[in-house]
Amino acid sequence: MTGRRRLVSVGAAAVAVVALALWARARIAGLSLDTQATNPIIRWEYLFRRERTPDELWTRTKQHLELTVIPVGIGVVISAALAALALRFRWTLGPITTAAGLLYTIPSLALFGWLSSYQTNWAAAVIALTSYTLLILVRNFVAGIRGVPAAALDAAEGLGLSRAQRFRQVELPLALPVILSGIRIATVTTVGLVGITVVIQLGGLASLIFDGYRRQFTTPIVVGSALMVALAVALDLGLRGLERLLTPWSRRAGFR
Repeated sequence: MTGRRRLVSVGAAAVAVVALALWARARIAGLSLDTQATNPIIRWEYLFRRERTPDELWTRTKQHLELTVIPVGIGVVISAALAALALRFRWTLGPITTAAGLLYTIPSLALFGWLSSYQTNWAAAVIALTSYTLLILVRNFVAGIRGVPAAALDAAEGLGLSRAQRFRQVELPLALPVILSGIRIATVTTVGLVGITVVIQLGGLASLIFDGYRRQFTTPIVVGSALMVALAVALDLGLRGLERLLTPWSRRAGFR
């Protein structure tokens, strides 16, 4: 019965999607840039009939994605090194997290503006956005490694594993859920912070929002906001999928 209900649900959803697609296609076919839009919030002609719109949306989305993935990637590498230092020399954890916290508290507008005076706009954005990921990532890296059960460490020691083997085969796999959780938080946070780089002529999808405010045109505002939310959700789901792929044991444990 459960399988049949699931099949019926999937079939109903597929029919609904096809019906929506056919309706949308007919609706789009009737749009024209020569007519005034009836919807005061969003002009569908801007999306489906304006020739430049697809290229503009792709360019802005690509820029937003690059300004998210590159700083988070660099932040992961730096944070891993800082976390390793903090775990090896425990007294360094306080100064490291304090310094990362100070960077996190610097107003983004001020940091982007100051860095752009000495770097290109792109480099300034990457440096600033990377600095905002460090506090989140370092804390999660350290918490993940420290959260490994003592019983697992004792078992690894009893098997005669070296320090490097214990870290690679025991500590890192067990710490992955916490580490990936920190990467997810840093990624979603960065998606929002990228929008502020509009002050240095970047901004990604947020540039559509600011352009809409400047022209008092709501369509780019709605489109830019929706795409930013969609990008954040897509990246979060992608990282969730990666976590499930890399830690199948945690998924099995959750069903018990």
